[in-house]
Formats: sequence, C-alpha cells, structure tokens
Amino acid sequence: MTVRILAGTADPDTARALTGLLGQLPGVEPGTALPDSAALLDALAGAAETGLDELPEVVVVHDGIGPMPALDLVREISLRYPSTGVVLLTADGSPMMLAAAMNSGARGVIGLPLSYDELGVRVEAAATWAAGVRRHLGPGRGGASALPATAGGTLIAVAGAKGGVGATVTAVHLALAAHASGRSTALVDLDLQSGDVASYLDVQFRRSVADLADIAEVSSRVLGDAMYVHEAGPALLLAPADGERGEEVTDRTARLVLTALRQRYDVVVVDCGTQVTSANAVAVETADTAVLVTTPDVIAVRAAKRMVRMWDRLQIRKPQDTTLAVNRHSRAGEIQPSLIARITGTRMAAAAVPAAYRELQAVIDAGQLQDLDARSTVRAGIHALAVELGIVQGESAPAPRGRKQRRADRDRGQVTLEALGMTPIILITLILVWQAVLAGYTFTLAGNAADKAARAAAVGADAGAAARSDVPGAWDMTGPTVTRTADHSVDVTLGLRVPVLFPGGIDFPFTAHAHTRTPDESTRP
Repeated sequence: MTVRILAGTADPDTARALTGLLGQLPGVEPGTALPDSAALLDALAGAAETGLDELPEVVVVHDGIGPMPALDLVREISLRYPSTGVVLLTADGSPMMLAAAMNSGARGVIGLPLSYDELGVRVEAAATWAAGVRRHLGPGRGGASALPATAGGTLIAVAGAKGGVGATVTAVHLALAAHASGRSTALVDLDLQSGDVASYLDVQFRRSVADLADIAEVSSRVLGDAMYVHEAGPALLLAPADGERGEEVTDRTARLVLTALRQRYDVVVVDCGTQVTSANAVAVETADTAVLVTTPDVIAVRAAKRMVRMWDRLQIRKPQDTTLAVNRHSRAGEIQPSLIARITGTRMAAAAVPAAYRELQAVIDAGQLQDLDARSTVRAGIHALAVELGIVQGESAPAPRGRKQRRADRDRGQVTLEALGMTPIILITLILVWQAVLAGYTFTLAGNAADKAARAAAVGADAGAAARSDVPGAWDMTGPTVTRTADHSVDVTLGLRVPVLFPGGIDFPFTAHAHTRTPDESTRP
C-alpha cells in the first residue's frame, strides 16, 4: 500500500530535508511541503471535497508552522479528519511536549535534527494506525467514504463590515431559523467588548465565554454551566458584561470552545462583531461558512473590502471563501450586490435582506428580537439566507415564536371575534343612518317643490308642473293644493312619500309635507 504524506513547515531548510528523507522511505508518496497552517488545511479540505478517500494517510506538522499554533493545528486536523494520522516534528523532546502532543491527537513525535530511522518508524506507525481506522470504519481502501469531512455540527461565523450594518440581527435570526427547523443550535457572542446578543434577546445571565478562559478541557458539563438556554430555543454563550474581560478569551480558548460546541450542537452560529481579535479570528478561520454582512452604501462597502483584505493578509480567510450578505437592500439603490461582489472579490449570497427598519424597531427597542413578526420581510430574507447556507432544509421551516408573538396572536384572535360580534350592530347602524339621510332629503325636495309651485300659482302658471319639475320620478307626490286667500296671497301645500332604503321601491306610510305662502300677483291691477 502506498502511504501518502502531506507536510507543513515554514522553514525552507526543514522542508527540503523532510521531503528528501520522505522520498527515500519505501512505499511513501510525499507531497510538496506547505508553508503555513492555512495552506495545509486548505489542501486537506480540497482532498476531502474531491473524495474522502483522497485524504493522505499521514500529515507531518512542524512546531514552527504558523499562524496557527502547531498543537492547535494538530488538534484541528485530528478532529476534522480522524482517519489521518498526524505526526509532530519538534526539537523539544521533553516529556511535557510529548504529553501535549498526545493530548492534541498526534500519533507520534519526530525529533530534530531529522533521522531517517526515526522518521521511518513514526511514519509507518501513523500510517498503520490510519489504515486500521479506515478498515474499521468502512470497506474498501481505508473506508474513508464513511468518515465526515468535519467533526460535529456546522459552524457559521457572522461578522460585520462595520458597526451598525446588522451583523448581530443576522446572527440571531440565523440561529432562530436553524432551531425552528429542528436542529440543535448554539449562538455564541464573540464580539467580546461590545456584544449585544444578550440585549437583543432580553437575557440577564452572569456566565459568559470569559468564564471558560482558564479551563484546560471544555467538557459538556462545563459548557452547560456557562450557557443559557433561551425560551426561543437556541443555547446562548454570551460575551462578558465587562468589556475588559474580553482579553481573557484567547485564540486557544476560542478553538477549544468552538470545537466542543460543534461536537454537541448541529449548528453553531458565532457573532464575531466588527473588530478582528485573536478569538473571533479563530471562528472565521475554522468556520464552514464565514458570512460578512454589509449594507449597500459607499462607507460600508469600503469597510467590507478592508475587512476581506485584512483576513487575507492575516491568512484567516481568502476572499473567494467568504460569503457576503447584503442587508437593507433596495432595488432602487445605485449600489447593487453584483457590484459589491466585484469590488470585494467575495462570493455574494443570493438572498438579500430588504431595507425595512420599521419592522425591526419595536422588537429591538423592547429587547425581544425573537418576537419579530413571522410575516416580516426582514425575517423572510434572513430565513432565505439560512436556507442558502444549508442550516435550514427547504423553504418551509416554521418561524420561531416568542412569548410576545404568541400573546399578539391571541390578541388578534380576540379582536377578530369581537369584530364578528359587532358586525350586525354596525350594519343596522349604517341602515338607520342611511334611512335618516333619505328622510331628510325627502323633506328638502318637498320644500323646494312647494316653493316652485307657489311662485307658478302666483303668476297664473301651472303649479303642479312647476312642483314636479325638480322632483325625481322615484318619489310619489300628493298635491300640490293651491288656496288663494282674501289678503291676496297664495297658499300651496304638497307631500312626498318617504322611500324605504332605495327610492322607487317600497315607501313608508309616512308623508313629508311642505307648505308655502307667497303674494298673489295675478290679481294685481
């Protein structure tokens, strides 16, 4: 069997010596020595994507590799690719170093300067161990198809291009969406100096990630003591209330905590804030997906480009491996996601969160972000992003509902019932008002018709024709009755029947009478 070996060392002399000796070992196929931890992890990830059976049997890690500490790198490789044997190359042959290497998951330690015999023994032992694991886990060559490419759950790191772009809101609702889809979810606040997850979810909890800083091994019990299970579902690991305690959380602490969380939860969402620290850099580096949130304005896009370049220079994350999510998106804006993708060189998320701050204002002010209305366009946009990231299956996952949302649902139901009960009363009231309007209009028509009839009679014209000239045909008229008095006046009396609801149909047994008197001009000399 050919043993494939991948090596990582930052020292060119050590790389040449190691590659030369490995090439002399029988049955060994050495690869090119990689200069840093990022390149080594990328090579392993690429092999796993091609096919898990393409992973090398042995990885040799030099203790001078960077930027990730060598022991942390050994631990990371052992957790992600358990069928690969890791060997540590170091000049420190003390029992303490040997114990630390074994605790990190190394299958052996090779001393410097290099010895052909020692190198052959350690590589053979690690390769034999890897072959045994692969035979145990599955059939075929190593059974690598049965092994996961990563250990435990999915890790999503969410960072903001600058303050105020909505990174925390996005992280919280990604966690809520994942939990609502039925997956166990943890939400970690690694914005260590100004984390607001507790404020957004109205949580007052004394423990934080800083309480895990001095713990050598993060067990399930230790995690349980430090985490708060929110009523909306996700388990929270909060940032320290006192910002200065954030310095206690080192990259080593972050790596141990995130590794333990991934082994316990299906989905781990990390709010990394907008500042690059050693702790949240670990989250961005080791995440399955790193999401950089920005808004479509010039200042935020420049900040996003600056952040992406910084991650690349520090070998934290490459631009093409970063997913950019646009918050407060508007189709009418001049800066569109495609332009932002070209400027930053990142992969753009297809889902964009619309600009609808009014939907968020009430729940943010109340510290109840979980109570955002299920019909909210913001919530729908972040849910679509969760589907795209693969932490929610399908597009029909139910939205999590908080205490205030449930109370609002009950209130809406009560209002609906009360409205249904009031409907007959409202209809009757409207009918009576309309009938009163018709009665008033009938009296007005009657008065106007009487005036016209009196003026016509006063000059000897036809009073009846004059009275009916402005009265609609739907109204029944009685009269007019014309009376001439001794004082040379003309009295006219007429009546109009009041219709029921619709003129021309049924009339009330009630007549609106009108009476008018005017001087009789027909008898004047």
